[in-house]
Amino acid sequence: MVGNMVSNVMWVGRATVFMVGLAVIVALLFGVATTALGANGDFFKLGRSNSASAVSVLDKRGKGPALRLEVGNGKPLAVDSSARVDNLNADRVDGKDSSALMPAKTYVVEHEESIAPPTVAISRAIFCDDGDVPISGGFGGLGPESQITSSRRIVLGDEDVWLVAVRFSGSDTFVVQAVCTDFPPMHQ
Repeated sequence: MVGNMVSNVMWVGRATVFMVGLAVIVALLFGVATTALGANGDFFKLGRSNSASAVSVLDKRGKGPALRLEVGNGKPLAVDSSARVDNLNADRVDGKDSSALMPAKTYVVEHEESIAPPTVAISRAIFCDDGDVPISGGFGGLGPESQITSSRRIVLGDEDVWLVAVRFSGSDTFVVQAVCTDFPPMHQ
C-alpha cells in the first residue's frame, strides 16, 4: 500500500512537472508572438526602434502644439523620402510664392554732379522707378580727401529711396548711384 501511494505521488509529481513545463513553453510562445504582433498597439518606446505595419496617428485636441521636438544638436527630424508632403513643405513665405522672392530685374540709377568750394557736405536721395526698391548705393568718382559718411535705404513718405551723404574736400565731380530692383516695397 505504501508502494502504491509512493507510485501515485510520483505520478502526480511527474504530471505537475509536465503541466508546469507545458505552461512555461506556451507562455513563452504566446509571449514572443504577441510581442511581435502587438507592435501596432504597443506604446512608443523612446530611444529604441519602433516598427508598425499600420499608420500611426497623433490626434491632439485643445490648445497648443501637437508635437514639440527639442534637439540639443543636429536635425530635429529626418525622413528617408524626398516625396512632397502636403501642408508640410514650405511653398510660401509670408503668403508669397518663392518666385516672388527673387527680383525680375536689377539696375543702377546714376546722377552726375559737380561741387565747388565752399561746399563741405551734401546728401542726395536717389529714387528708383515707380514700385521698385533700392538695395544699395553710393558715390563714385570722389577725390582722395572726400569720404562717404552715410549710405542707406530710407522711407520718404510711401517711397523707398537710397540716401547718401558725403563730406568733400575741395572741388569734385562725382556720380551718385543707387542699385534698384523690382522687389515689393521693403517697408510694407
